[in-house]
Amino acid sequence: MISFLGIDFQSERVKTLSLGRDLSVAARADAAIAGGVEEAGTGVLSIPAAEWLRAGGFALQELYSSLPVDSRKIWGIGLSGPDGWVALDPDFEPLNDVRLLPGSRILEDLRRWLSENPRMENRVSLVLSPKDFFRFKMCGSMATDATSVCSMDLFCRQRCDWDRKKLVASGLQEKWFPPVFRSSAPTGRLNKDGMRQCGLPGSLWIVAGATSRMAAMIPSGDLRSEKIWAPDDGQAPVYAIGNERDHPDPVVPEGYLLCSSAVDNHLVLQRKETDAGEEAATGAQGEIESSSYTVLDTTTALADSELGAAVLAAFGSGLFNSWDRYYTLLARAEAAAEVHDPEPSDGGSEGKEAQ
Repeated sequence: MISFLGIDFQSERVKTLSLGRDLSVAARADAAIAGGVEEAGTGVLSIPAAEWLRAGGFALQELYSSLPVDSRKIWGIGLSGPDGWVALDPDFEPLNDVRLLPGSRILEDLRRWLSENPRMENRVSLVLSPKDFFRFKMCGSMATDATSVCSMDLFCRQRCDWDRKKLVASGLQEKWFPPVFRSSAPTGRLNKDGMRQCGLPGSLWIVAGATSRMAAMIPSGDLRSEKIWAPDDGQAPVYAIGNERDHPDPVVPEGYLLCSSAVDNHLVLQRKETDAGEEAATGAQGEIESSSYTVLDTTTALADSELGAAVLAAFGSGLFNSWDRYYTLLARAEAAAEVHDPEPSDGGSEGKEAQ
Protein backbone atom coordinates (compact mmCIF):
# COMPACT_ATOMS: atom_id res chain seq x y z
CA MET A 1 0.00 0.00 0.00
CA ILE A 2 1.22 3.49 -0.85
CA SER A 3 1.82 5.61 2.26
CA PHE A 4 2.04 9.34 2.90
CA LEU A 5 4.06 10.68 5.80
CA GLY A 6 3.14 13.69 7.91
CA ILE A 7 5.53 15.50 10.25
CA ASP A 8 4.56 18.25 12.67
CA PHE A 9 7.12 20.37 14.53
CA GLN A 10 6.27 21.90 17.89
CA SER A 11 8.27 23.62 20.60
CA GLU A 12 9.21 20.46 22.52
CA ARG A 13 8.44 17.50 20.25
CA VAL A 14 8.23 16.41 16.63
CA LYS A 15 5.35 14.09 15.77
CA THR A 16 5.02 11.91 12.69
CA LEU A 17 2.57 9.41 11.24
CA SER A 18 2.03 7.30 8.16
CA LEU A 19 -1.28 7.53 6.31
CA GLY A 20 -2.52 4.91 3.85
CA ARG A 21 -4.49 5.68 0.71
CA ASP A 22 -7.60 4.44 2.56
CA LEU A 23 -6.92 7.06 5.29
CA SER A 24 -5.83 4.42 7.80
CA VAL A 25 -2.91 5.29 10.10
CA ALA A 26 -0.26 2.58 9.91
CA ALA A 27 2.22 3.95 12.47
CA ARG A 28 3.15 6.92 14.63
CA ALA A 29 6.41 8.13 16.13
CA ASP A 30 7.79 11.21 17.84
CA ALA A 31 11.03 12.68 19.13
CA ALA A 32 11.93 15.23 21.78
CA ILE A 33 13.45 18.59 20.85
CA ALA A 34 16.12 19.57 23.35
CA GLY A 35 18.00 22.77 24.06
CA GLY A 36 15.17 25.29 23.80
CA VAL A 37 15.65 28.51 25.77
CA GLU A 38 12.92 31.10 26.31
CA GLU A 39 14.00 34.71 26.05
CA ALA A 40 13.04 36.77 29.07
CA GLY A 41 10.38 39.34 28.37
CA THR A 42 9.64 38.28 24.79
CA GLY A 43 8.25 34.77 25.07
CA VAL A 44 10.37 33.76 22.07
CA LEU A 45 11.74 30.23 22.26
CA SER A 46 15.20 29.76 20.69
CA ILE A 47 16.15 26.23 19.62
CA PRO A 48 19.57 25.34 18.15
CA ALA A 49 19.19 24.83 14.41
CA ALA A 50 21.16 21.56 14.47
CA GLU A 51 18.84 20.18 17.17
CA TRP A 52 15.77 21.16 15.13
CA LEU A 53 17.07 19.17 12.17
CA ARG A 54 18.22 16.23 14.31
CA ALA A 55 14.83 15.83 16.00
CA GLY A 56 12.94 15.94 12.70
CA GLY A 57 15.22 13.41 11.05
CA PHE A 58 15.14 11.08 14.07
CA ALA A 59 11.33 11.16 14.26
CA LEU A 60 11.09 10.12 10.62
CA GLN A 61 13.65 7.35 11.16
CA GLU A 62 11.59 6.01 14.06
CA LEU A 63 8.42 6.17 12.00
CA TYR A 64 9.89 4.25 9.08
CA SER A 65 11.35 1.56 11.32
CA SER A 66 7.92 0.96 12.89
CA LEU A 67 6.06 0.72 9.56
CA PRO A 68 4.70 -2.68 8.47
CA VAL A 69 6.50 -4.00 5.41
CA ASP A 70 3.43 -3.62 3.21
CA SER A 71 3.25 0.12 4.05
CA ARG A 72 6.84 1.02 3.17
CA LYS A 73 6.08 2.16 -0.35
CA ILE A 74 6.08 5.88 0.37
CA TRP A 75 5.15 8.67 -2.04
CA GLY A 76 6.21 11.65 0.01
CA ILE A 77 6.04 13.85 3.10
CA GLY A 78 3.81 16.70 4.24
CA LEU A 79 5.14 19.32 6.68
CA SER A 80 3.52 21.44 9.36
CA GLY A 81 5.02 23.61 12.05
CA PRO A 82 4.73 26.65 14.33
CA ASP A 83 5.13 30.35 13.64
CA GLY A 84 8.75 31.44 13.66
CA TRP A 85 11.80 32.06 11.52
CA VAL A 86 15.49 31.42 10.95
CA ALA A 87 17.88 33.46 8.79
CA LEU A 88 20.52 31.87 6.53
CA ASP A 89 23.79 33.36 5.30
CA PRO A 90 25.10 33.30 1.68
CA ASP A 91 26.39 29.75 2.26
CA PHE A 92 22.90 28.85 3.52
CA GLU A 93 24.07 28.20 7.05
CA PRO A 94 21.96 29.49 9.99
CA LEU A 95 22.81 32.92 11.34
CA ASN A 96 20.69 32.38 14.45
CA ASP A 97 18.77 29.74 16.34
CA VAL A 98 15.32 28.69 15.16
CA ARG A 99 13.02 31.24 16.79
CA LEU A 100 9.46 30.16 17.72
CA LEU A 101 7.06 33.01 18.44
CA PRO A 102 3.91 33.20 20.55
CA GLY A 103 1.52 34.52 17.92
CA SER A 104 2.24 35.76 14.42
CA ARG A 105 4.79 38.49 15.23
CA ILE A 106 7.44 37.23 12.86
CA LEU A 107 8.24 40.48 11.07
CA GLU A 108 8.34 42.40 14.34
CA ASP A 109 10.77 39.89 15.86
CA LEU A 110 12.91 39.79 12.72
CA ARG A 111 13.22 43.58 12.64
CA ARG A 112 14.11 43.64 16.34
CA TRP A 113 16.77 40.98 15.83
CA LEU A 114 18.28 42.93 12.94
CA SER A 115 18.37 46.12 14.99
CA GLU A 116 20.18 44.28 17.79
CA ASN A 117 22.59 42.64 15.31
CA PRO A 118 23.18 45.32 12.64
CA ARG A 119 26.21 43.57 11.16
CA MET A 120 24.10 40.54 10.33
CA GLU A 121 21.77 42.30 7.89
CA ASN A 122 24.27 42.26 5.02
CA ARG A 123 24.83 38.54 5.58
CA VAL A 124 21.17 37.50 5.38
CA SER A 125 20.34 35.73 2.12
CA LEU A 126 17.22 33.78 3.05
CA VAL A 127 14.55 33.84 5.78
CA LEU A 128 12.56 30.66 6.33
CA SER A 129 9.86 29.43 8.67
CA PRO A 130 10.92 26.56 10.98
CA LYS A 131 9.28 23.84 8.87
CA ASP A 132 10.59 25.38 5.65
CA PHE A 133 14.10 25.36 7.11
CA PHE A 134 13.77 21.60 7.63
CA ARG A 135 12.60 21.20 4.01
CA PHE A 136 15.51 23.27 2.69
CA LYS A 137 18.08 21.20 4.55
CA MET A 138 16.50 17.89 3.50
CA CYS A 139 15.99 18.61 -0.19
CA GLY A 140 17.51 22.01 -1.01
CA SER A 141 14.22 23.60 -2.09
CA MET A 142 13.51 27.24 -1.22
CA ALA A 143 9.76 27.26 -0.65
CA THR A 144 6.97 28.24 1.70
CA ASP A 145 3.22 27.68 1.67
CA ALA A 146 0.22 29.95 1.44
CA THR A 147 -0.95 29.37 5.03
CA SER A 148 2.40 30.43 6.50
CA VAL A 149 2.36 33.66 4.51
CA CYS A 150 -1.30 34.21 5.38
CA SER A 151 -0.54 33.88 9.09
CA MET A 152 1.99 36.71 8.71
CA ASP A 153 -0.67 38.90 7.04
CA LEU A 154 1.53 39.11 3.94
CA PHE A 155 -0.45 36.95 1.51
CA CYS A 156 -1.65 38.23 -1.88
CA ARG A 157 -4.54 35.95 -2.87
CA GLN A 158 -4.74 37.12 -6.46
CA ARG A 159 -1.20 35.95 -7.22
CA CYS A 160 -0.75 33.32 -4.47
CA ASP A 161 2.40 35.18 -3.50
CA TRP A 162 3.86 37.60 -0.99
CA ASP A 163 2.18 40.97 -0.78
CA ARG A 164 5.13 42.90 -2.16
CA LYS A 165 3.81 46.30 -1.10
CA LYS A 166 3.57 45.18 2.52
CA LEU A 167 7.06 43.67 2.36
CA VAL A 168 8.51 46.93 1.04
CA ALA A 169 6.64 48.86 3.73
CA SER A 170 8.09 46.57 6.40
CA GLY A 171 11.62 47.63 5.47
CA LEU A 172 12.71 44.05 4.75
CA GLN A 173 14.24 42.89 1.49
CA GLU A 174 11.97 40.95 -0.85
CA LYS A 175 14.82 38.68 -1.98
CA TRP A 176 15.05 37.17 1.51
CA PHE A 177 11.70 35.42 1.21
CA PRO A 178 11.17 32.15 -0.73
CA PRO A 179 8.55 31.43 -3.42
CA VAL A 180 5.00 30.66 -2.24
CA PHE A 181 3.20 27.44 -3.17
CA ARG A 182 -0.19 25.90 -2.53
CA SER A 183 -0.13 23.69 0.56
CA SER A 184 -0.34 20.44 -1.42
CA ALA A 185 2.15 21.41 -4.14
CA PRO A 186 5.26 19.19 -4.43
CA THR A 187 8.28 21.41 -3.77
CA GLY A 188 11.23 19.03 -4.12
CA ARG A 189 12.61 15.59 -3.35
CA LEU A 190 14.80 14.34 -0.53
CA ASN A 191 18.45 14.61 -1.52
CA LYS A 192 21.22 12.25 -0.37
CA ASP A 193 21.81 14.15 2.87
CA GLY A 194 18.09 14.20 3.55
CA MET A 195 17.71 10.48 2.92
CA ARG A 196 20.60 9.76 5.27
CA GLN A 197 19.35 12.04 8.05
CA CYS A 198 15.72 10.89 7.82
CA GLY A 199 16.53 7.22 7.31
CA LEU A 200 14.13 7.03 4.37
CA PRO A 201 14.69 5.08 1.18
CA GLY A 202 14.49 6.80 -2.18
CA SER A 203 14.08 10.40 -3.20
CA LEU A 204 10.65 11.08 -1.71
CA TRP A 205 8.58 14.15 -2.53
CA ILE A 206 8.06 16.92 0.04
CA VAL A 207 4.94 19.08 -0.37
CA ALA A 208 4.64 22.71 0.73
CA GLY A 209 2.63 21.88 3.88
CA ALA A 210 0.86 24.26 6.26
CA THR A 211 1.03 25.86 9.67
CA SER A 212 0.26 23.45 12.50
CA ARG A 213 -3.13 24.95 13.30
CA MET A 214 -4.21 24.96 9.67
CA ALA A 215 -3.00 21.39 9.18
CA ALA A 216 -5.04 20.26 12.18
CA MET A 217 -8.22 21.60 10.61
CA ILE A 218 -8.00 19.64 7.36
CA PRO A 219 -9.08 16.27 8.81
CA SER A 220 -11.33 17.82 11.47
CA GLY A 221 -14.43 18.27 9.33
CA ASP A 222 -15.77 19.30 5.96
CA LEU A 223 -14.21 22.69 5.28
CA ARG A 224 -16.31 23.27 2.14
CA SER A 225 -19.34 24.33 4.15
CA GLU A 226 -19.73 27.69 5.87
CA LYS A 227 -18.16 26.74 9.17
CA ILE A 228 -15.32 28.10 11.24
CA TRP A 229 -12.91 26.11 13.34
CA ALA A 230 -11.20 27.20 16.54
CA PRO A 231 -8.07 25.93 18.27
CA ASP A 232 -8.77 24.04 21.47
CA ASP A 233 -6.31 26.16 23.45
CA GLY A 234 -8.48 29.24 23.82
CA GLN A 235 -6.75 31.26 21.13
CA ALA A 236 -8.59 33.39 18.62
CA PRO A 237 -10.23 31.65 15.64
CA VAL A 238 -7.98 31.22 12.64
CA TYR A 239 -10.06 29.64 9.90
CA ALA A 240 -13.22 30.27 7.94
CA ILE A 241 -14.52 28.88 4.66
CA GLY A 242 -17.32 30.29 2.54
CA ASN A 243 -19.52 28.88 -0.18
CA GLU A 244 -16.78 27.78 -2.58
CA ARG A 245 -17.18 24.08 -3.25
CA ASP A 246 -13.58 23.25 -3.99
CA HIS A 247 -11.33 25.70 -2.19
CA PRO A 248 -7.69 25.19 -3.28
CA ASP A 249 -5.95 25.85 0.00
CA PRO A 250 -6.64 26.00 3.74
CA VAL A 251 -6.26 29.77 4.00
CA VAL A 252 -8.71 32.37 5.25
CA PRO A 253 -10.92 33.18 2.23
CA GLU A 254 -11.18 36.70 0.92
CA GLY A 255 -14.33 38.42 2.15
CA TYR A 256 -14.21 37.15 5.73
CA LEU A 257 -12.81 38.72 8.87
CA LEU A 258 -12.41 36.65 12.01
CA CYS A 259 -12.75 38.29 15.38
CA SER A 260 -13.63 37.58 19.01
CA SER A 261 -12.81 34.31 20.78
CA ALA A 262 -14.56 31.03 21.42
CA VAL A 263 -17.46 31.53 23.84
CA ASP A 264 -19.58 28.52 24.82
CA ASN A 265 -18.45 26.63 21.73
CA HIS A 266 -19.42 29.51 19.46
CA LEU A 267 -17.39 31.96 17.44
CA VAL A 268 -18.24 35.18 15.69
CA LEU A 269 -17.81 35.45 11.94
CA GLN A 270 -18.05 38.79 10.15
CA ARG A 271 -18.44 39.08 6.42
CA LYS A 272 -16.49 42.10 5.18
CA GLU A 273 -18.28 44.72 3.14
CA THR A 274 -16.44 46.28 0.22
CA ASP A 275 -16.00 49.56 2.08
CA ALA A 276 -15.59 48.10 5.58
CA GLY A 277 -11.81 48.16 5.49
CA GLU A 278 -10.00 46.20 8.13
CA GLU A 279 -12.18 47.28 11.05
CA ALA A 280 -12.84 44.55 13.64
CA ALA A 281 -15.10 44.31 16.63
CA THR A 282 -13.56 45.24 19.95
CA GLY A 283 -16.43 45.04 22.43
CA ALA A 284 -17.90 42.11 24.30
CA GLN A 285 -19.94 39.60 22.35
CA GLY A 286 -23.18 41.05 23.68
CA GLU A 287 -22.24 44.44 22.20
CA ILE A 288 -21.73 43.15 18.66
CA GLU A 289 -24.41 44.14 16.18
CA SER A 290 -26.21 40.97 15.15
CA SER A 291 -26.81 42.29 11.64
CA SER A 292 -23.06 42.22 10.93
CA TYR A 293 -22.17 38.85 12.36
CA THR A 294 -23.17 35.22 12.17
CA VAL A 295 -22.73 32.97 15.20
CA LEU A 296 -21.81 29.42 14.23
CA ASP A 297 -21.45 26.25 16.29
CA THR A 298 -17.86 25.01 16.61
CA THR A 299 -18.11 21.84 18.65
CA THR A 300 -15.90 19.84 16.30
CA ALA A 301 -12.53 18.98 17.83
CA LEU A 302 -9.30 19.44 15.93
CA ALA A 303 -7.39 16.44 14.65
CA ASP A 304 -3.62 15.98 14.80
CA SER A 305 -1.51 18.39 12.76
CA GLU A 306 0.69 15.56 11.51
CA LEU A 307 -2.42 13.86 10.12
CA GLY A 308 -3.35 16.99 8.18
CA ALA A 309 0.22 17.23 6.88
CA ALA A 310 0.00 13.64 5.60
CA VAL A 311 -3.32 14.46 3.90
CA LEU A 312 -1.62 17.33 2.06
CA ALA A 313 0.99 14.87 0.80
CA ALA A 314 -1.83 12.63 -0.45
CA PHE A 315 -3.32 15.59 -2.32
CA GLY A 316 0.08 16.42 -3.76
CA SER A 317 0.42 12.91 -5.15
CA GLY A 318 -2.80 13.27 -7.12
CA LEU A 319 -4.56 10.56 -5.09
CA PHE A 320 -7.28 13.10 -4.30
CA ASN A 321 -8.18 15.50 -7.08
CA SER A 322 -10.95 17.24 -5.15
CA TRP A 323 -12.09 17.90 -1.61
CA ASP A 324 -15.34 16.07 -2.47
CA ARG A 325 -13.49 12.80 -2.91
CA TYR A 326 -11.39 13.28 0.21
CA TYR A 327 -14.29 14.05 2.54
CA THR A 328 -16.36 11.19 1.12
CA LEU A 329 -13.55 8.79 1.94
CA LEU A 330 -13.01 10.45 5.33
CA ALA A 331 -16.69 9.92 6.22
CA ARG A 332 -16.42 6.24 5.28
CA ALA A 333 -13.29 5.81 7.39
CA GLU A 334 -14.96 7.45 10.39
CA ALA A 335 -18.08 5.30 10.00
CA ALA A 336 -15.96 2.14 9.83
CA ALA A 337 -14.05 3.19 12.95
CA GLU A 338 -17.30 3.73 14.86
CA VAL A 339 -18.52 0.25 13.90
CA HIS A 340 -15.35 -1.43 15.13
CA ASP A 341 -14.82 0.78 18.18
CA PRO A 342 -18.13 2.34 19.23
CA GLU A 343 -18.04 5.02 21.90
CA PRO A 344 -19.75 4.13 25.17
CA SER A 345 -23.14 5.75 25.65
CA ASP A 346 -24.55 7.00 28.93
CA GLY A 347 -28.16 5.94 29.17
CA GLY A 348 -29.27 7.57 25.96
CA SER A 349 -27.18 10.72 26.30
CA GLU A 350 -25.96 12.24 23.11
CA GLY A 351 -23.21 10.31 21.39
CA LYS A 352 -20.36 11.43 19.24
CA GLU A 353 -21.30 14.33 17.04
CA ALA A 354 -20.79 13.67 13.35
CA GLN A 355 -18.31 15.95 11.76
